[in-house]
Amino acid sequence: MILVDTDVISALAKVDGLPLLFTLFKRSNFSITPGILAELTHSLALSRSYAETVFGFIGDGRFQVLLLMSAEITFRDSLPDTLGAGERESIAVAKERQGTVMSNESRVAHYCRQLAIPCVRLPDILRALWAEGVISRQEVQTMIEDLQVKDRMQFKQETLDAIFAESNPTTRSS
Repeated sequence: MILVDTDVISALAKVDGLPLLFTLFKRSNFSITPGILAELTHSLALSRSYAETVFGFIGDGRFQVLLLMSAEITFRDSLPDTLGAGERESIAVAKERQGTVMSNESRVAHYCRQLAIPCVRLPDILRALWAEGVISRQEVQTMIEDLQVKDRMQFKQETLDAIFAESNPTTRSS
């Protein structure tokens, strides 16, 4: 099971990249938590254009909302409030159900590392997209440029170097 955080969903939706996620990971659906759904619903209420696209993916089952079990709720509540509700829920579900978290937040990746939960970040996804032949390097470069404009995302040079490095990357999928 792969739990996707709002930041990855919204960023990819803004650059028309959500379908690539399903192709890359060879999956028909991903999981989201109620907290992630609430964040996405807030974006829809604010009439953010990408949110309509995301709700199309929810409506057709490509993003499925998981309800938390009591052990997950207890663990979620033990995580720091510096993490958002959706992030805490995703970490809790991934820990209890041996899942993977997909997030671009460094503090989420930090907690995942501490808890031995696999975490896939957006640069990992961008790298794998071209390395696995889903799209070309140039298309990934264009996607990055679009993310910088449409999502105001900033990439450090070392991150860009890692995305486009020539070594043989592997895609983490669960």
